[in-house]
Amino acid sequence: MNPMFKINGKCVMITGAAGGIGMAIAKAFASLGAKLALVSRSDGFEDVVAQEINNPKFEPFLLKADLKREDDIERIVRETEDNYKRIDVLINCAGVNIRRKIDDYTTEEWDLILNVNLKAIFTLTNKVAKVMKKYSYGKIINISSIQGIICWTGNGKFDLAPYCASKAGLISLTKSFALALAPYNINVNVICPAVVEGKWAQSLKDDPELFEDIMRRTPLKRLAKNSDLVGPALFLASEASSFVTGHTLMVDGGWTIE
Repeated sequence: MNPMFKINGKCVMITGAAGGIGMAIAKAFASLGAKLALVSRSDGFEDVVAQEINNPKFEPFLLKADLKREDDIERIVRETEDNYKRIDVLINCAGVNIRRKIDDYTTEEWDLILNVNLKAIFTLTNKVAKVMKKYSYGKIINISSIQGIICWTGNGKFDLAPYCASKAGLISLTKSFALALAPYNINVNVICPAVVEGKWAQSLKDDPELFEDIMRRTPLKRLAKNSDLVGPALFLASEASSFVTGHTLMVDGGWTIE
């Protein structure tokens, strides 16, 4: 492999690691020799990791946490630094979504989506950045969505106001962190995928009208696979992207071209 893309020996913290995107990135990075700190609140998280990742040389460090709790965030950052002595890369994959009509959302649902998709990332990034600053090095990658750029409503079947607001906010937050952390040689970028295969996409696939609309809007005529996020994440986590910061990388099959 070109040395610019090497992440061997780097400490990589991944939130939402039990999810499709987080696990795909974790598996690929483990195969490349990264030292993983995997974060999830899911029950059975340990079993999923044991099944999916088999790399005794670089056994992942597992962290159970609720990212809505600041004390949990402080703990996982402290424990990761204690275990690996530094944090080189942070990949924020954790996120939630609820599909409803706009006037059917409750205040509690709004708070949940904004707290997980935006507030938790702000808090965690701030605390991880303090560790990265000690070494004047870091790569921070946020997983947003094309819904932070556009607002697709499934031909009027639902509205995604809280989700769109959180993902648009994450794009802007990425730019703010990129400016603030640039003096410390810390790059901050964001990836925006379209609909990704998995449990969240299944209901869309099961609705012929919605699936046809997705295909009509996607020049590559398929949904994204979790593995489609691995290459972009590796690029942004490695020295290949050393002069890239504050960038929004679309991984959408061409959906947002028009």
